[in-house]
Parts: sequence; structure tokens; C-alpha cells
Amino acid sequence: MTEGRSSRRPSLPGWADIIGTRGAVQIGVIAALIVWLYWDQVYRLVWFWRSELDWSHGFLIVPFSLYLIHQDRDRIAQARIQQCWSGAAMMAVGIWAYAFCVKNTIVYPQAMTMLVVIAGAVVLMVGWQVLRHTAFPMAFLILAMPPPERYYRSITQPLQQFAAAISDLALGLLPGVTMVRNGINLSALDVSGNELAQFTVAGACSGMRSLLAFITLGMMMAFLTPRPIWHRAVMVLIVVPVALFCNCIRVVVTGLLMIYDWSDFASGTAHSLLGIGTFALGILIYSFVLYLMDHLFVDETEAGSTPAGASA
Repeated sequence: MTEGRSSRRPSLPGWADIIGTRGAVQIGVIAALIVWLYWDQVYRLVWFWRSELDWSHGFLIVPFSLYLIHQDRDRIAQARIQQCWSGAAMMAVGIWAYAFCVKNTIVYPQAMTMLVVIAGAVVLMVGWQVLRHTAFPMAFLILAMPPPERYYRSITQPLQQFAAAISDLALGLLPGVTMVRNGINLSALDVSGNELAQFTVAGACSGMRSLLAFITLGMMMAFLTPRPIWHRAVMVLIVVPVALFCNCIRVVVTGLLMIYDWSDFASGTAHSLLGIGTFALGILIYSFVLYLMDHLFVDETEAGSTPAGASA
């Protein structure tokens, strides 16, 4: 009568079983020391996430990285636990690099060195095998760190030019409308040559900030649930094209609103809502791609397990 109970799947180990009380205390102490050492960087990142709308996704990246680690806790529990003093050397290198960057006012790598220190702490406490299982969640934190402004400008300008060119082609298909493009500035003329609207493709709408937000969104959806590696590889490959497509849609819709004298909806709160709608479009595209991969490609083992009588 009790045979049915033995078929129940074993539950995944909890963190209390994996790290224990002593490990929890060690993690808490080292985490507190790292936060104290990098408090200026933590404060700067949080301030940036709060003040820059295009970087508000930064608040999601840290808990999502922790979620990825939590999802992989079974393999972490099976990993070989071995304290390695090479982790202390990694921490020392990270702290030295941080001090060097602070002294020489090199801003961007300052936050990056925090990841080196965290990785060193993992190796010091539990070894290289655990670091291998937690490397991607830690690397994912890079998407929460804004790059230098000069990199923004060098990448944003080509993206603006691309969005302006696509918008010029799309809006030029409207009946009775002739588009004139000068760089990232677009003008719409009627059949008499009178100007209907003039607008500029803003960097915030089509630049690197929105691109990084779309990349983060796609990566999160790819790794939210357990999937084959090739599923995630496909998602990684499409994040940039999807981001460019959605940004071009945003610019084209803004141009339509300007041309047809609905300019009130092309600025302010309505424009912000349009940006949210663009991200919703990105979610739909990502979800559709994931749906296709889940349903159009059937694993051979699943297909072979179908009963023979089912094909009658």
C-alpha cells in the first residue's frame, strides 16, 4: 500500500541544508564587508537606477541574479566544497584595482572590481566548482552597471542614424507625404511642399540605453525557466535585432503622431507610455519566439515515447 509514495519526486535541497548556520554567518559577514567597502558604488548605482528611467531595470537585475543562483541550488549542493586561498588573492587583486581606479578617477571599472571581489570571496569560502555554477548570475550583474558616457555617444549615434533611416523609409510610404532626412532630423512635407511636422530621433528613444534595457529583458526571459542551451543561444542572438525593431517602431509611431497633428501624444506622459508599450511589444516578440521553440521542435525522446496505438 505504501509503494505509491516512493514514486514522489525528491524535493530540492533548501539553502539551510546547503550552507548551514556557520555558512550563513560567514556569508553575512563577508557580504557586509563588501557592501561597506563599496558603499559609494552601491549608492551611485541605486541613485542612477532611480534617476534614469532607461536604467530602472537595474533594480530587477540583482534579485534576478539571486533567483538564477536559487534555481541552480541542486547543482551547487552537489558541487565539491573546498576552501581555496587563491580566492583571497582574487579579493586582494580586486581591492587593489578598486583603490587604483579611485585614486586615478577611473569611474567605470570601480563597480566592476566589486564582481572580482565577490568571485574571490566565493572561491575562498566554497571553491572553484561553486564559482563555476554562479559565474553567469554574477556576470549578469554587469548589465546593471552603466558604461561611460563616451561609449554611450559612440554607440548611440549610429543607432540614431539607423532609426532615422528606417523611419524615413516607413513614413515615406504614407500617401501625400514626402520625407526629408538630414542626419537624425526628419521633416514631413505635403504634396505642396508645406512642412507637416519636424522631429529629431532622440538618443533616449533609440540609443544604447534602451538597447541595453531590451537586451536585459530578453536575457531575463531566456533564463527565467530551465531551457535547452540552444533555446538560450537563439534568444541571445535575437535580443539586438528585436531591440532595434522595437525602437524603430517607437520612432515611426512618434512620427505618425507628429504628422497627423497629434503632437500632444508624442511628448510627456503619453510618450513615456509609448515607451512602455514598446517594451510590451518586445515581451510579446520574445514570448512568441520562446513559444515557437517550445512547440515546433519536439525532442526525439519525447516523440519516441508516444504509444504505438496513438498513431492509429
